[in-house]
Amino acid sequence: MLVEVVTVVRAAPEVPWRLTSRITAFERPYRFVDEQVRGPFRRMRHEHLVQPLPGGGTPMTDRMDFEAPPGPAGALIGRAFLAPYLRRLLEQRAAPVRRLAEEQVSGGR
Repeated sequence: MLVEVVTVVRAAPEVPWRLTSRITAFERPYRFVDEQVRGPFRRMRHEHLVQPLPGGGTPMTDRMDFEAPPGPAGALIGRAFLAPYLRRLLEQRAAPVRRLAEEQVSGGR
């Protein structure tokens, strides 16, 4: 399966950042991984762990690993912009990811 997702999130009110990520691993319904193809990071990997509960519900844990651009400017950009960007990105993606995970779990039973 080859899926690419493009997300635009504002790093600051006047700075929209575009992130293109590709699904690189998919283990239905328990786990999938997306990794940056193009975007503001030197490297970014995001693992979604989904654990269907016997009584219903689908808790999901996000594991995010990223590397800012190299050098002192990259470290500053990482702290000042990339970390807040990731928080907003995860918040923005939470609802559609939750719906997808719940559909996959209920469809897989």
